[in-house]
Amino acid sequence: MKRSKLCLLILTVLLLAGCGGSESKSSMAGMHMSKNSSPSSAHGQASAAPGGGSFLHEPISDAVLNTELFDASGKTFTLASLKGKVLVVSDFLTSCQEICPMTSANMRAIGDAVSKANLKDKIKVLEISVDSGRDSAGRLAAYQELFQDYNWVLASGKEKSLKTLWDFFGAAVMKSNYTAEDMKTLPVDWQTGKPNTYDVAHADEVLIIDASGNWAWVDLGNPNPQGATIPAKLNKFLSADGLANLAKPQEPSWTPEAVLSALSSIVGIDIKP
Repeated sequence: MKRSKLCLLILTVLLLAGCGGSESKSSMAGMHMSKNSSPSSAHGQASAAPGGGSFLHEPISDAVLNTELFDASGKTFTLASLKGKVLVVSDFLTSCQEICPMTSANMRAIGDAVSKANLKDKIKVLEISVDSGRDSAGRLAAYQELFQDYNWVLASGKEKSLKTLWDFFGAAVMKSNYTAEDMKTLPVDWQTGKPNTYDVAHADEVLIIDASGNWAWVDLGNPNPQGATIPAKLNKFLSADGLANLAKPQEPSWTPEAVLSALSSIVGIDIKP
């Protein structure tokens, strides 16, 4: 099955399930998985998951599995090094003012549920940046400290590594410089207190990789934290669009419950929120 055909199949299934397919806002303008963006080796089929999103069974290329990443402590790892664990993965950047703080709130909730179920040795929850230019290990650590929760892992990597990873999963990114006028109106950075000079548009998605290293599930759209709070510094950092998304996420959207439902099916253990 060609790339475009697989992607169209996933989007069709998500639309039938009421969970995706139309454009959503991302950090800047938002880019959903395009017709030309999907796994580099696509031979399986997607099917609607009862709780939302789509199940699929796609081998992940060695180039992606062996791409070097680092966590908030600076420790390097690859997806291949985590083989044997089920991985929940989403994309974000710490400088996002519209969507990503809510993504982080959802990933925090998923990580907490995995911890509560005593499954941290079997399941790893990863939020991986799309912004190599700013998301250093120190920046990731400062961002996670705002949440005062460490049941999920923040990660980043070099530009080439992040491109390899996110291009494969259909979440290609686009950097765009702010104008001087933009920088006058946008909230200053939550850490530096200075205006950011650029943004990174990206697809909003959450996916699951099974213990054998296959792409097993995906959902697209805006994160819906369902009333969960985000840290005060990030709330203050949100733009007008971000505050609107926090109050009422645009559809399509994904919830921690949808991820936990798919995760429960994949690991064969009922994981409660």
